Formats: sequence, structure tokens, C-alpha cells
Amino acid sequence: MLGLVMWGILVHHLFIVVLKVLGDAMETAQLERITNAAMTLPEKERAKLAHDLVASLDGPADMSAAEAWDVEICRRINDIESGKTELLDVDEAISRARARIKG
Repeated sequence: MLGLVMWGILVHHLFIVVLKVLGDAMETAQLERITNAAMTLPEKERAKLAHDLVASLDGPADMSAAEAWDVEICRRINDIESGKTELLDVDEAISRARARIKG
């Protein structure tokens, strides 16, 4: 479950997205009704709505990029499953990153 701060951030972003999507032409009362209705949705549905609204601001998805990521994800999974890739725990990864930064 999202914490109170996360809810505040989500509500804030949802409100901004709704304003951008619907534009200045919408009357305040109508915008408030939409916002209030959205706030009554269960958590998962609110999160999906917020995601969809933000995604709609980015324009249509680049399918070639999505396909390229699918290929890359499959390659990485195969490397892990075959043992070709060494998995590290978070402490080891941070330690190695710090060592590289220090030179």
C-alpha cells in the first residue's frame, strides 16, 4: 500500500495530468467532478489511470523501441538462466560501483 506521501504525490501528479489533458477550456466544476470520481477508484485503478494519462502526454508509443526492449529483456533472461551472467547482491554491486568511481 502506498504511503501517505506517495498518495499526495500521486494525487498531485494526477491533478496536473488531468489539467494538461483536458486543457483550460474545461470548467473548474467539471474538472473537480472528474478528479473526485477518479479518487473513488481503488488503488490499482487510480495507478493505472495516472500511468495512462501521463503516457498519453508522450505521444504514441515507438513500437520499434518496445520490440527492441523485448529482445533485450529476453537476451538478459537467457543469459541469467544459462549462467552466462553473474548476478550480484545489492551490497556487492554498490561496492563495485564505488570502486569504479574512485578509479
